[in-house]
Amino acid sequence: MKKGLFFKLSLLFVFVLFLQDSFTQDSPQWHLPEGVKTRLGRGSIVEMRYSPDGTRLAIASSIGIWFYDTTILQEVNLFTGHTSWVTSIAYSPDGGTLASGAGWQDNTIRLWDVATGEQKGVLTGHAGGVSDVAFSPAGRILASSSYDYTSRLWDVITGEHVRTFTGHRDGVISIAFSPDGKTLATGSYDETTRLWDVATGKQKETLAGHTGWIGSIAFSPDGRMLATGSEDGTLLLWELPPPTVFGDVNRDGVVNLQDLTHANSNFGRIGQNDVDLNGDGVVNILDLVTVAGAIGEAAAAPSAHPVALGSLTEAEVRGWLTQVQGLDLMNLRLRRGIRFLEQLLAALIPKETGLLPNYPNPFNPETWIPYHLAHASDVTLTIYDATGAMVHQLDLGYQPVGFYTDRNRAAYWNGRNRTGELVASGIYFYQLRAGNYTATRRMVIVK
Repeated sequence: MKKGLFFKLSLLFVFVLFLQDSFTQDSPQWHLPEGVKTRLGRGSIVEMRYSPDGTRLAIASSIGIWFYDTTILQEVNLFTGHTSWVTSIAYSPDGGTLASGAGWQDNTIRLWDVATGEQKGVLTGHAGGVSDVAFSPAGRILASSSYDYTSRLWDVITGEHVRTFTGHRDGVISIAFSPDGKTLATGSYDETTRLWDVATGKQKETLAGHTGWIGSIAFSPDGRMLATGSEDGTLLLWELPPPTVFGDVNRDGVVNLQDLTHANSNFGRIGQNDVDLNGDGVVNILDLVTVAGAIGEAAAAPSAHPVALGSLTEAEVRGWLTQVQGLDLMNLRLRRGIRFLEQLLAALIPKETGLLPNYPNPFNPETWIPYHLAHASDVTLTIYDATGAMVHQLDLGYQPVGFYTDRNRAAYWNGRNRTGELVASGIYFYQLRAGNYTATRRMVIVK
């Protein structure tokens, strides 16, 4: 039996002894529901995983994979097919698929339909037994590690082998995806943890510090920390650098319209900062257009970002395009940025005027009322009670074309009448008048 499997069995044996000792001490914080004590399963247990919804416990054992229903406290199913001990299991993020890896006499990874128990696929390629498996956060890719010194990526839909990672000098026994799915971490008998770029297969980093094999690894939910546990009895925490994406000036890991609004809020700022992409010491129109070009490379069309659209105005974008007219723009990214701004300008002009549902609703005592204007006009919002009596009127003035949807631009009502008194609970109506357009919606105050 190889060291990785022995390590898992040893940990489980120690854990069972610990539980047994805890129960014999009659400690009030340790107890099991009725029925659990009478049967703990079949075969030697190697690894256990809860389903995402917590209703099933999948158990990898020497005879297959059996399932324990945590709601009725009974064993409900057994998956068989591997010809060796099942060494590792993992649920897909949606809980519909279970992946299992087995040892030397088998060397396969199997995909199971959790609901029906049917085997969906067999993945072959490892030559030294499968030590660990893990699904990507999106669930499309499965990673596997092996005592044959390699790790592999598989497409769980097609069953195709995607990529092989090589570089460890001994068996790879633990594996994990970063929360964003872009980085794969692998732990090995060679006493190192390695970080790999999932998209390219290139090794990004080697983390050395343990004096024993790396049996367990885990990313923090934000992906900024990596924990590694070793045979040497130590736990090491590694601080990982944030991913760098060109144009991600607000440093949230993605390039989108939020970066453009961040660049606009820093417009004219002098000195070194993340928004000064061309390094000339000031945030100017060139930086803003460069960010727009990066968005055009990485993101969907502007209309796919309704929240961010609500924070930009047609006048702002038109002004940016006016500023770039006199520049000599030979840079491809800048030209792409101008095209993106032109698309953004078109997206900032609603096809029709509309009154949207207020939020929150029900509310107490304040709410925001969003709307779209396809034509510039004087805007008035009137609040009525259930009898039709006017409660309050908001004269919003002359408003240009645009989306008035976020809290900075939507109409705001504080739940008071014209004399400043808070109104009572009940059903109210709000009516928008903009030029020839009139629309009415219902809202509810609950106290």
